[in-house]
Amino acid sequence: MITYLINLKRANDRLVSAKKVLDKAGINFNLEEAVNGEDLSLPHKNFSELKYNLFHGKKTNLGELGCYLSHLNVLKKFLNTTEDWALVCEDDIEFHEDILEIINNALCSGINFDLLRLSGGSNKNKEIGLPLKLKKIHNGFFLSLNFGFKSGTGCYLINRIAAKNITKKINSMSLPIDHAMDRDWVFNHRSLTISPAPVYLKEELHLGNSYIQAKSEYKFPFYKRYWIMAPYRFINELLRLIYKILLYIKIKIES
Repeated sequence: MITYLINLKRANDRLVSAKKVLDKAGINFNLEEAVNGEDLSLPHKNFSELKYNLFHGKKTNLGELGCYLSHLNVLKKFLNTTEDWALVCEDDIEFHEDILEIINNALCSGINFDLLRLSGGSNKNKEIGLPLKLKKIHNGFFLSLNFGFKSGTGCYLINRIAAKNITKKINSMSLPIDHAMDRDWVFNHRSLTISPAPVYLKEELHLGNSYIQAKSEYKFPFYKRYWIMAPYRFINELLRLIYKILLYIKIKIES
């Protein structure tokens, strides 16, 4: 397994924090300089602005585009290695002390997956993604299947199949990276999660201190936002539910 840490060059406080977290866990990492949204301009060959505005209901945020491109860059670098798995981390995270054991137990669980979502939000007591527990893999931690949207890409484990699918099928941004990666039916690969999340976001680095600044002022007014976004999201969540039910049945048959 190879590990990547995504960090903006100017965010040295985050680099110091993340390095301490990774060093404490005994994880060696490759530093990936994040794409700075301030250095980007429109139009951009890897950004579909109209789709983003319509499907996400927000004005263009170049910080989100920079984040999107940063994750794609990491996945492309991973595919140029001989490693089977990559652990991708953003720089505002905190690990559970048993993170490596949790990851290893998930890999040895007998349940196949291509993408494993490891991070939750800044509130460790709040689950996101509506996870359904599949198998206990460590003290209080379960390999689970999300039936709802799971926001955030703070930390995830990914194999070569999923990395190839993502870099090939969503090379151009029309949704933020967490929304785009969470649509398993587009890629036809297996995405699972750990519940409760063994990785969470540091409140002092995340809430109110994000370099992406995906705040409410980017949202279009209600009358513009929902006439196309609401039907899109209804269809999106319906497809998610159908795909997850079928995947759950398949996993149960295999086990």
